[in-house]
Amino acid sequence: MEAAETVEARDMGHVRGGWSGHVRLRIDGRSREQLHAVGLACIKAISTGTDDGSGDGQTMAEGQHVRDAVLVDTPHISVTRAFYVQEHQIQAFVRAVEACVADVGAFGVGFGGMQAFANERGDRVFVGVEVEHGADAVREVVERVDRVMERFGRRAFFRRARLHTSVVRMEVERRAGDGLAQGRQIARAVGALVERQMDEGILQRLEAARIDVLECIFGNRCFRIALGQQQP
Repeated sequence: MEAAETVEARDMGHVRGGWSGHVRLRIDGRSREQLHAVGLACIKAISTGTDDGSGDGQTMAEGQHVRDAVLVDTPHISVTRAFYVQEHQIQAFVRAVEACVADVGAFGVGFGGMQAFANERGDRVFVGVEVEHGADAVREVVERVDRVMERFGRRAFFRRARLHTSVVRMEVERRAGDGLAQGRQIARAVGALVERQMDEGILQRLEAARIDVLECIFGNRCFRIALGQQQP
């Protein structure tokens, strides 16, 4: 396990004495650069297709406001939901995760189509590139980390998760009513828009990514766990 570093905090409301946590498989190197290119093309497609001409820094989708699309700086594949831990639990949690993946080697993943998702509160929408090859290896990591989550009394990952790496995120302007339903409605509209506007060739040029680092994120701190050095 490497020493902690500073990272962009994951979005969750504050709990006194607690840290927002998240476990993810990091994507680096050429794959990161290629996913950034996809994200930039996606932002262009969204801006072109939804600009309402108001000049207020917002775009429109299905009559709802979403704030400008932003590139996800560190592409990754999530293997947990966002969760909370207490300060004194962090080291024990990281050691438990490190132990649960001790015999997991590095592996490769390939990407397919794009999909838009809303978070659990419905106040943020993501556009992601779905994992098409190597999904079984990712699910194996998810199942192992789920056992750690259970030991710490936290929720397991989504049962029917669409494995993906997010390339763009957007804040949703809150409206009265069911926030999650609104978020999902906007996600569907954004997904349809991206499908219409995006050049499919940019996805076809995506190379397989080598996954060899698992990260445990707590607030703005990151603990890296190296996976085995087997060839993908």
